[in-house]
Amino acid sequence: MGRNDQKKNTFLIISGDKTRIHKCTDTLNRNFENCSVFHGSEWFEAKYKLDNVHPKAVLVDEYLPKGSGFDIVAKILKEKNNDDIAIIIMSYVADHDIFKHEVASGRIQFLTEPDREKALVDCVSKIISPKVDSNQAQYELKQLQPGDVLFKEGDMTEVAYIVKKGSLRAYSEGPDGEKIMFGEILPGEFVGEMGHFNHEPRSATVEAITEVELIAIPNGSLDNVIFARPSWAKALVKTLSLRLKKANKALTG
Repeated sequence: MGRNDQKKNTFLIISGDKTRIHKCTDTLNRNFENCSVFHGSEWFEAKYKLDNVHPKAVLVDEYLPKGSGFDIVAKILKEKNNDDIAIIIMSYVADHDIFKHEVASGRIQFLTEPDREKALVDCVSKIISPKVDSNQAQYELKQLQPGDVLFKEGDMTEVAYIVKKGSLRAYSEGPDGEKIMFGEILPGEFVGEMGHFNHEPRSATVEAITEVELIAIPNGSLDNVIFARPSWAKALVKTLSLRLKKANKALTG
């Protein structure tokens, strides 16, 4: 394999759905550098391309015109020269018990929304880094004065933040207009991160208590930034742990 071939991001799509193949191919080419995308609909086609182009990742439909995608995945796993190939199973239901060891190791992922572009990009980004738009920074600094509102309950969730300096408070408005406080957000914690995971509007209003400096990260870049910065990954784990402790404390009184 030549030096230029090593730089290519080669994908093999195994599907009998021409529309899905076209959409996946278009998504991969627009979001990842140096793509070569091959496709097939059954094992013999897949086997030939596995042996000749050796893709970095295989995307397999659960249901194929001539059999089950799970059978093809099992055959790929059986061959030792395929050990470095990542596998994405396109299935509306993620059955992690089928290939539980490979799922646990991260080699196999289930793509339960194969027709949603962001879901596909997020899945493939765990294997291959997406294109970086040189005209758009992955994150930026944001400053607030005491009393400034970072976002309001019900706002759309497009950005997550890490608090660098200062403190904020989160609250929701009760039926009579009173503020129901959820607690303070301190330096080193994330805020607004749940919108990235649940794709829902903001569940609380967050405002600055003191002068605040935050790092704003667009949701589309969050996964890549976290993978590239272990300290931020630890901050996210810490934040989620604190949220869980507060929720458990509220439930137990």
